[in-house]
Amino acid sequence: MISSGGTAVIGVLFWGVAAHVASAKAVGRTTAEIAAMLLLANLAQLSFGSIFERFLPVAGSLTRDFVKRAYIMVVIFGFVLALAYLAFGFGHSFLPSEWGWKALFVAAVVLWTIFALQDSVLIGLRASKWVAVENISFSIVKLALLPVSIVISATQGIFVAWTAPVILTIVVVTWYLFRKRIPEHMAMGGSTEKLPSTRELFFLAGAQYSATLSSVFMPSIITLIVIERLGAVANAHYYVPSMIATGLSLVCLSIVRSFLVEASHEPHALRHHANSAIRAMVILLTPSIVIGFIFAPQFLRIFGAEYADHGTVLMRMLLLAVPGTAVMTFYSTFAWLDQRLWWMTIRNVIGSVLQLIVIFALIDGHGIDAIGIAMLVNSALTLVLFLPASIRRYRLTGEVPIHP
Repeated sequence: MISSGGTAVIGVLFWGVAAHVASAKAVGRTTAEIAAMLLLANLAQLSFGSIFERFLPVAGSLTRDFVKRAYIMVVIFGFVLALAYLAFGFGHSFLPSEWGWKALFVAAVVLWTIFALQDSVLIGLRASKWVAVENISFSIVKLALLPVSIVISATQGIFVAWTAPVILTIVVVTWYLFRKRIPEHMAMGGSTEKLPSTRELFFLAGAQYSATLSSVFMPSIITLIVIERLGAVANAHYYVPSMIATGLSLVCLSIVRSFLVEASHEPHALRHHANSAIRAMVILLTPSIVIGFIFAPQFLRIFGAEYADHGTVLMRMLLLAVPGTAVMTFYSTFAWLDQRLWWMTIRNVIGSVLQLIVIFALIDGHGIDAIGIAMLVNSALTLVLFLPASIRRYRLTGEVPIHP
């Protein structure tokens, strides 16, 4: 939670500085480039993030090989995806034409794949405190590099500042994992009897990856729709409110990731960990949504008056849609614990299709506010489908006393 909250705050500062030292067009193009990079990196992870958080707690002596093989697979897949993305001409409306910048984009995809995946390794090995150190340090360095990077390149400076600190972060965390934390975890002699078979693991990964396809494609698809229909400046006005609302969604995700790891370590304490996750989400999200809704114009003026003028309504709608995300992420923990993911996957696909239908139907008349309307519709669908299911599953956990 500290990692998500800290990086969200520093992220607001980063884009606040970017909005003042770079043009709205440059911000819009760069956010599209970053969205494409994150899309490919998320796809390249092959669902190993969720797999690590669910099964590393019980991987025992298989931990080192498990992580190594996953790293090799995702690096190769990330490299191929990035090359294919360029070869098919995707991103031509926002990626630079020079080959040097394209090579940087490919390298960024590969590096970000590992950068994101190593957080799940740390969490799965109960070393979550280093996730906060890693991500907040990365965000601070990224912010410090921004003014210098923009001086070097007015068009690509934001992207350089965003990606350059990843290299040092990966080196340090990889050293810590393979020299210290993984050997310590293996020395504890954890049981491997709960690990699924290769067939079961493939089935679970397939279900999660199908869900990931719909969820990670959406931000990039929406960005491309906004750029094509409304232009790069409108994309900048959309991206800032989206970034703020996404920060709250990431807080939800951080809570349920810890919930999943602890429940995997201590299945007898499932009700206890579920209660902790629910309390944390309610305590953090309720005031954040209320304050964000009331003071949305003031927050957006940090980036400039035009961001407040064009993004206030959108930001308020996106904040009101966060409870749906919270319910979905909470339900996902039970889905992983029970190894039943396909219902969640089907819902994600339906929700994504519904969002796109609403956006395409309304964007010409309502501009970027159409995205907020689509998110509210999707959030309502999520609450209808998964809130009752989450309550039913929670009641099955039972009251089990926790012994120190």
